[in-house]
Amino acid sequence: MIEEKELHYFPVKIMEYTDPGWSPEWVEEFTAWARGFPAQQSNIPEGVITSRTDMHKQDAPCVQRVVKFFNECLEQYKERFELNCEQLELTLSWFNHAPSMSGWGHPLHRHPMSYVSSVYYITEGAPTIFGDPCTPRTSDTLDVWQDTLMKSDGWNLGINEMYQSNPGKLILFPSWLHHFSGRQLQDIDRWTISFNALPTGKVNVGPNGLPQVNLKLL
Repeated sequence: MIEEKELHYFPVKIMEYTDPGWSPEWVEEFTAWARGFPAQQSNIPEGVITSRTDMHKQDAPCVQRVVKFFNECLEQYKERFELNCEQLELTLSWFNHAPSMSGWGHPLHRHPMSYVSSVYYITEGAPTIFGDPCTPRTSDTLDVWQDTLMKSDGWNLGINEMYQSNPGKLILFPSWLHHFSGRQLQDIDRWTISFNALPTGKVNVGPNGLPQVNLKLL
């Protein structure tokens, strides 16, 4: 067999962070609060229950504790990738709830009007599955199906990377990256939080000290 080597020049960087404040007691407090916060099922009949998208603005201590963790992670993300902006600021945040054994999930999607998006795992449950971002690049030329993908049930066609739900873990990823949550078939309620963030303040400050744009959230 001829020697071959696979080269990865442009990997997608997904960052994982561990919440030191996660605890079963906090989970109980947060989910009790969440059951009283406005939410509804999306993508009926199989979609998860999704809350209103201003969760991060709520004053409940169980919410503000985890929002503080999110902001710390966003600052660390900004520093790691040397992003030329004053901060990465939360724009929207919401929780997702798939009841035990419901078979509910969240279909393939991405997060428009955002720079960085996230999934924070409150509990165990179905995995988050990411789509191969290289696939759309062939859509205007020649698309050749992969045999392994043709064996899927249609829910995860074209998907090739899986992140298993891990309580207390947060993942940050580029908002353009397609993903979905698997069907919740385990005997446990699956709870997650998602949020979007944008660069704000002075962005892309050049050698002359002037930014390309000065962004402020409404």
